[in-house]
Amino acid sequence: MNTKRVTLVFLALLGALLLSSCAGGAAGRGSSWPGLAADTQTAYVADGAQIFAVRLSDGAELWKYPAKADAKISFYATPIILEDGRLVVGSAGTDRCLYVIDTAKVDATTKSPAATCIFNASKDHWIAAPLVVGNVVYAPNNDGYLYALDLSDNQMIWSLQIGGGGHLWAAPVSDGTKLYISSLDHSIYAVDIASHKVAWKTDLGGSVTGSPALSSDGKTLFAGSFASKVFALDSSSGKVLWETTTKGWAWGSPTVSDQTVYVGDLDGQLYALDAATGKIAWSAQPDGPITGSPLLSGDLVIVTTESGSVFAYSKETRAQQASWPASVKGKIYTPAVQAGDLILVAPLSSGAEYFLTALNPDGKVVWNFKPQ
Repeated sequence: MNTKRVTLVFLALLGALLLSSCAGGAAGRGSSWPGLAADTQTAYVADGAQIFAVRLSDGAELWKYPAKADAKISFYATPIILEDGRLVVGSAGTDRCLYVIDTAKVDATTKSPAATCIFNASKDHWIAAPLVVGNVVYAPNNDGYLYALDLSDNQMIWSLQIGGGGHLWAAPVSDGTKLYISSLDHSIYAVDIASHKVAWKTDLGGSVTGSPALSSDGKTLFAGSFASKVFALDSSSGKVLWETTTKGWAWGSPTVSDQTVYVGDLDGQLYALDAATGKIAWSAQPDGPITGSPLLSGDLVIVTTESGSVFAYSKETRAQQASWPASVKGKIYTPAVQAGDLILVAPLSSGAEYFLTALNPDGKVVWNFKPQ
């Protein structure tokens, strides 16, 4: 593993995130990875000082929030789309706000939607996306606390310090009775929703920056860590069922499909692991470190790399598809997102001409988005 390169990648992103809490957002693009989400008609790119809504049919800008860049606001977290179309997203700026953005109420003059800061009592900024279940928002903060908020009245229901207060950079996942959350303090935590107490904790030997992934039956958790390992845990007890060594740090969340776990590492390796045993079914090496979660699109596994490329491999044979890789100017740390037939890619600001690129299933550019 190229340890020097990996360390520089990590330190650069870490520094950008830590500085954002002191300096707020710049009046332009962000200094770290963008957040990206999409529904059937619209993509949402949270990129530094603003969030942009982009029409999927042609890549046109629909609105942006705020209308003008505000030095106190900075977005890196992935926006969460509610059933009614509103967005929930936290700011990594000095405002420390968790926002609800009403996408149905866009001002005709400013072309900016109505937004409400529903919570700003955290001690640090928001990097992780929240998990929304019904009317409850479970929001991990960089201060090491998990906050539960009621969307019906915007009141805090409870808060819980996770472990020793390690930074929380990833969204929780849930099986309905427990929340599972990763921490930079090297551990995965299970939090009982009813009692809002820690049910168990498992140390994975290195920082855990990505969300754990649940098996379809909810019995097994999969997670990677900076110990250069991928783990399977019993979701009821936290017991390690297996661990598999990777060449580099596993930054992003694993992706689970049927009986296979897909995960990338910062050495630039993509792995397909047997979910029951952790045995490596196959591996592939694109052209740079992989920080985003693999995207499963039909029979393909799609990964983005720091080098600005998007690769597609066959799930069964690991064969690289002939029409790929697609090339995007700018480093890519954000996972690709599927939106209908489109594959959406949001590059980091440095060296990137566009904020968002839409690719077709053959890896060809359909449109590029740059703010008006």
